[in-house]
Amino acid sequence: MRTLVQGGLVVRHDGVCRADVLFEDERIVEVGAGLPATDACVVDATDCYVLPGGVDAQVRPAGADLSALCRAAALGGTTCLGVLPPSDGSAPVTDGLPLTVVPHGDAAGELPDGTVCAAFGAPLLTAADACERLHRLAGRGVLPLVPCALEPVSRGLRARLEAAGPCDVQVWPQVFPAYAEETGVRLALTLASAAQSPLCLGPVASSRSLTALSGGHECGGRVHACTAPRYLLLDAASYGEGSAEGLKYVCMPPLRGARDGRLLWEALARGLLDHVVSAHDEISYACKWEAGRDSVFACPQGMPGVETRLPLLFSEGVCKSRLTLPRFVDVACAAPARLLGLDGRKGRLEAGWDADVVVLDPACCRELSARELHQGDYTPYEGLEVHGWPRHVWAQGRRLVADGRWEGPGHGAGAEQ
Repeated sequence: MRTLVQGGLVVRHDGVCRADVLFEDERIVEVGAGLPATDACVVDATDCYVLPGGVDAQVRPAGADLSALCRAAALGGTTCLGVLPPSDGSAPVTDGLPLTVVPHGDAAGELPDGTVCAAFGAPLLTAADACERLHRLAGRGVLPLVPCALEPVSRGLRARLEAAGPCDVQVWPQVFPAYAEETGVRLALTLASAAQSPLCLGPVASSRSLTALSGGHECGGRVHACTAPRYLLLDAASYGEGSAEGLKYVCMPPLRGARDGRLLWEALARGLLDHVVSAHDEISYACKWEAGRDSVFACPQGMPGVETRLPLLFSEGVCKSRLTLPRFVDVACAAPARLLGLDGRKGRLEAGWDADVVVLDPACCRELSARELHQGDYTPYEGLEVHGWPRHVWAQGRRLVADGRWEGPGHGAGAEQ
């Protein structure tokens, strides 16, 4: 099918221009002003921004079936997912949805041929063991994904806090303080340098880690780092709301101070942080409450966010002058596509690239509510007003969202919109 997205402002990582986007089947044919509409389905993008589909490099599904996850992603303007290994070790299945899914390998096990990124989450017994694993991954051209963690320290602090009591959610930031996060970042950078390995760190939560990263970028220029919307927009005051609300915000690293969020925005704008992930985890609030109401240490860690990542970055970043439009597209689309090995296919609107296209309406204003979202039974941003939302979304040339409503598989068959 031939489609012409007409009259919008096309946003790329290197600039903004008024242009049309013509695509046929799965590929973009041409981007330019005044393209002919011959034999094409014309979509009016007047007063809207036309973006490449969002690329979310770190999401963790609950199991093999990714259909609900992909649907939520597409409704929020994301058309490509980097999927961390699910806890049950199953292989991802998208149920025919045209979103691109890049499975991340597990650095502790055998990696299939073609693996681009590997989650480096196993406990490190020795520095020598860590260097050997990193060096082996680098030799295969695999990018290690390393969390900002220091497991022996967090394990020790957790044991001490549990023994002292109480186990209320307010103590959660003490399980892994900012100084420990900074030390974990410095250690990861040192090991990667010794192993002559590239590295992707994050999500970064604290300003202290930014100080460590500033030095790390001098070590060969192969250090990448990301953050997540929760660290840009939320802070540790959320844990003071009591267990009924505070358990929603239990994640690792914990939420930090409001100042950390401001400095993370600045680091993202100037390029010290090069992309933003949702760090979406398919954990329901019901599960968090059931497991953690008596002790925060039993609460599963993680938050939903795959549907809200791109709209939040636009609303809180672009609309509040924290990010320029090109920088927004770079951190949400182009940079993560490169890290997933998809440069030349994803993250930019160029002839010959995949027809992953988003028409974002900046005039659309929504108040976030779990009832209106599709990514779980709660959102940590409940009640937040968001300016700008995807109006139309195509993935590999197939329209999945039209006028803000789902048009993919299940449309018109009683599926919730």
